[in-house]
Amino acid sequence: MTETNYSENQGLTTKQVADLTRKVDAITNVFCQAKEILTLEEAAIFLGISKSCLYKMTHNQIIPFYKPNNKLVYFERSELMNWIRSCPVSSMSQIESEAARIERVLALK
Repeated sequence: MTETNYSENQGLTTKQVADLTRKVDAITNVFCQAKEILTLEEAAIFLGISKSCLYKMTHNQIIPFYKPNNKLVYFERSELMNWIRSCPVSSMSQIESEAARIERVLALK
């Protein structure tokens, strides 16, 4: 096998591995969405963050979690969804609408 053929085959294999990894991640994400109680790894996949980031968030008590018998960390999917939705960022149109509403209220005074 020539050097060029080896490089091409290796590149193809790397692409195939990356594609399979994405597919496994997608399947895992679908599986996690069907479960109500998630492990740390499943919750990290569900949130799209690293496990170390999620560990830091639990250590700093930023995110709701459960730790039965002071051992493994678990998360309730509905609580994660509520946590995600707890700090919405308004769009520019929402901000402009609110500003117009406040201007109207102030004009009436």
